[in-house]
Amino acid sequence: MDKTPDIAVIIPVYNTAEYLPKCMENVLASKFKSMEIILVDDGSTDGKSPLLCDDYAKADSRVRVIHKENGGLQSAWIAGVRASTASYLSFIDSDDWIDSEFFEELFAHTSQAFKSCEIISSDYIIEKQNEHKEVHHMVSCGQHFGENLDSIKLRLLGEEQRTVVLSRCMKLISRKLITDNLHYCDSAIRLGEDVNITIPALCDCKRLYVTDKCYYHYRTVTTSISHSHNTEMLDNIKLLCDTCCTIMEDKNIKNAREQADKEALRLLFVYVKNELRANYKGVLSTVKNTLEEQGIRNKVIVTKLDVNNKANKLIYFGMRHPSKIILKLIQTVILAYDKKTN
Repeated sequence: MDKTPDIAVIIPVYNTAEYLPKCMENVLASKFKSMEIILVDDGSTDGKSPLLCDDYAKADSRVRVIHKENGGLQSAWIAGVRASTASYLSFIDSDDWIDSEFFEELFAHTSQAFKSCEIISSDYIIEKQNEHKEVHHMVSCGQHFGENLDSIKLRLLGEEQRTVVLSRCMKLISRKLITDNLHYCDSAIRLGEDVNITIPALCDCKRLYVTDKCYYHYRTVTTSISHSHNTEMLDNIKLLCDTCCTIMEDKNIKNAREQADKEALRLLFVYVKNELRANYKGVLSTVKNTLEEQGIRNKVIVTKLDVNNKANKLIYFGMRHPSKIILKLIQTVILAYDKKTN
């Protein structure tokens, strides 16, 4: 490659040989040519993914491969960042895919004046077996900077619908926004780990541009659910929200603690849904006891939360008034929905 590329496409790969061809097909079909594509094989054990990565590198000079010991998704994309050279970074998970115009359309909205401190984002589509659902940022399309962007930074966490989608994917992010904030990344965080990097990047960015189209396709792969109590999720919620609070305080976001507490409750919704989906013996008692723990109970009662979604209203009612009867009703609704969409 004669000159530094404009975009580095970083794709972590772990045992995804089944999905990687679709992902790469659309990346390589892009009309945007000034890019480097870094496949990070995170210690794949399927005997296929590493060889497939190498085949792409042999076939296209823009593709490079990093083979590393397994360290998890976060360590994989960080390795890709450190190996990259481009001014803008784009992250794609290897079981997802993009529309071929993704890079061209997003790069057209970059600004030379904000080259080191901007984020350009598309909306995305959730792809399930029987569901094709568009997900949009709650902020308006177009560019945001100055006081408008400052107000957005007060609503990054804890909202029912994301003001700005916090995934590292579906975006072009100025390189400096990522590299300056890698020290916030904590490998111990396994739930919502993207927030480690997107929150500080959003807090530091001086310009945000949101397109009005869904160029990114997020594949949800149905896997078997563990039939046991997930104690690690509760620990992860606390760790994640405490980390977010620290980041936002470091970045002088005045309502950091309020946002973090609201986010903790939103993630508690996820905990309740996941536990009830697992449907193991004694699950209703386990969830009830968890919601009645003093620290969690106080946060649920004290933290003000706006809830409009019908399903979330039901879960929120169960969180505020935990009983086996109510939790059983919530579980029935969740399992019926899963049966319909999977």
